[in-house]
Amino acid sequence: MKKLVKLFGVIAIAVGIEFSMTACNDDDIDKDNGLGGYSGDLIFSEDFNGTSLDKTKWDFCPNEDRQGRSSWRDDMVSISGGYLHIKFRRDAALGATKSSDSNFANNWIRTGGIRTRSKDYQKILFQNSYGYYEASIKFPQIKGTWGAFWLMSPTVDQDLNNGGEEGTEIDIVETIFNEDGKFNAALHWNGYGPAHKSVGSEESYTSVSVNIYDGEFHTFALRWTPSEYVFYVDDHEFWRVDGGSKFNNSGINRNPNYIKLTVESADWAGALPAGFTEAEMLVDYVKVYK
Repeated sequence: MKKLVKLFGVIAIAVGIEFSMTACNDDDIDKDNGLGGYSGDLIFSEDFNGTSLDKTKWDFCPNEDRQGRSSWRDDMVSISGGYLHIKFRRDAALGATKSSDSNFANNWIRTGGIRTRSKDYQKILFQNSYGYYEASIKFPQIKGTWGAFWLMSPTVDQDLNNGGEEGTEIDIVETIFNEDGKFNAALHWNGYGPAHKSVGSEESYTSVSVNIYDGEFHTFALRWTPSEYVFYVDDHEFWRVDGGSKFNNSGINRNPNYIKLTVESADWAGALPAGFTEAEMLVDYVKVYK
């Protein structure tokens, strides 16, 4: 059932490359009863109530190959019924243009994604640093694929010796190995070359009694402060990172990130189910509090 909060969405107004606004009382939400005890002004709100992607907030991800076994394409993304639909389907014909191995090609998927940055990288439509990020998502359970709600850093490779303080990719949730009921959060910093570092929440799915693959919507959230990242699913904290040796000396990013919602596939994630043709990830809303 769609949350009633969708009836009271607040439209943020763009100023420069960031959205900023002073929220009315109804939107200055005190989250002391759940989701991290965070309170702050609503600065970004998307309820996907239209019939097409709102290009003042979002653009399609570039049409590129991802993780060696998937391709992002605009036609796999649509808005209808109050939801964002990110479809993905087996596309052996597309796979055959990537590999001469017929078995590998048969496991290729055509999929898509959106982000709050223009497709041509020329403009950031919304970005933010410290705050509270939340999305309501219904994830499918298809082996070899995963959906994600994540924050991408334009400065992730700006300084490769600062432990992520100048830029960190923040994966709020990824449904990697979903066929086993798993999901995770992760951090990536120091670029994506030889200096790359990362850390994940590991068995986050065992720390909360939530089945995110029950065919219902679930909320996924991040509280990002100058001293820590805290990750939640349905009001339950499942991972907390405050830097230090326990987390590969990950520093807390102090620069703004933009938002991404995507589906991908990779060979290491396993073969697609034999009878799989098409599925989709549904997103009900995305909200950010400063």
